[in-house]
Amino acid sequence: MNLSWKLAGPLRLAGEVRPPGDKSISHRCVLLSLLANGRSEIFSISKGGDVNSTLGIVEALGAVVSETDGRIVIESKGIQEPRKILDVGNSGTLLRLATGMLAGYQGHFVLSGDESVNSRPMDRVIEPLASMGARITGRSGNRMAPITVLGSELKGHEFSGLPASAQVKSAILLAGLRADSPTSVIEVVSTRPHTEEMLQEVGVDVEIVDLGGSTRITVHPNSSLKAKSWRVPSDPSQAAFFVVGALITPRSEVLVKDVLVHKTRTGFLEVLKRMGAQVELRMKSDSVADIYASSSKLRATDIGGDEIPSVIDELPILAIAAARAEGTSQITGAEELRVKESDRILTSVGMLRAFGVDVEEHKDGMVITGSDGPFRPSVIETKFDHRIAMSAAIGSLVADGEVEIRDASSVDTSYPGFLAVLLSLVG
Repeated sequence: MNLSWKLAGPLRLAGEVRPPGDKSISHRCVLLSLLANGRSEIFSISKGGDVNSTLGIVEALGAVVSETDGRIVIESKGIQEPRKILDVGNSGTLLRLATGMLAGYQGHFVLSGDESVNSRPMDRVIEPLASMGARITGRSGNRMAPITVLGSELKGHEFSGLPASAQVKSAILLAGLRADSPTSVIEVVSTRPHTEEMLQEVGVDVEIVDLGGSTRITVHPNSSLKAKSWRVPSDPSQAAFFVVGALITPRSEVLVKDVLVHKTRTGFLEVLKRMGAQVELRMKSDSVADIYASSSKLRATDIGGDEIPSVIDELPILAIAAARAEGTSQITGAEELRVKESDRILTSVGMLRAFGVDVEEHKDGMVITGSDGPFRPSVIETKFDHRIAMSAAIGSLVADGEVEIRDASSVDTSYPGFLAVLLSLVG
């Protein structure tokens, strides 16, 4: 469905909001519940289309899924061969994790998604899995979905020199559960550790060793995961939109509640603090906090290098912040944005130019010259990318007229009801 949003600035924000459950953790809760024997419960799961696709796949693989009193219940006796194609929808995370998970299970599995997902690179996952003995084929020389997995016996392996990607790492670790010996991934640049940490919670022997300059994550084979009850904190990537919205609009203050603040997920906060943002973490546990943000005069900064993996999903909204900062900001080393739901370098640059921002596109990023002047009224082409649509909505708060955001239905993949929540904060 082609849906357009229309917002007219300037506007301010005030109030409290609890974003949906973290999407990355929600995916993993569902997949690990499938691998467990028995009944698992998931509280505060993401309600977006991406996680709904994951729930649909675990049902196709034999689990019984129900919703009771606001929680998801998954009853599983292990993976069964499906009778249909496994539809990952718009979720590249699901495509990659499921490919690794299924590689060691006997059966015939076909995974496919929408046009966007089926154009994203899969060789980065297929090649390491093949070195473990996996039999996986795909379109365009095994580079793209649809993907066919013929379950096979896997051998443990140690990997180094892989792309700095939590999805690649996670696919390998999940495959390692069915290998004949331990499987290791050596990371030079740390990526989200959700998979290895959550595997430990369901009884898997996982070793995480600091090698001095790199980290080795080793998973030992285990086909008998424990069922458990999961509680999903709010998604920091969704929190970032409200935080930036409060920072760039005058007389604004927002409290974003129950947010996951693991160090690999809060890089955007470190960037914003460097820019002079008035943000405060109000800790509620070791890894969950409320985030308070208020109007701030921002200054330019550079984002690049080892920082990129911790901010990769937030770069479009950080580009909006940079466009409102004093000075010139540079984003480098972000080639991964080219293979997201859209080419996010191209679409982010297009969004900023539509707003009247001075921005240069580079192969691995962009250079943004900021200003505290209003964005101009415009039409934003999102290319069906949810993060571009939500970033554009935040940008419209500082426009001096109406902004039309096209193809905004993509937001339902991650945050159904986002626009209504945003408008509820408009003061």
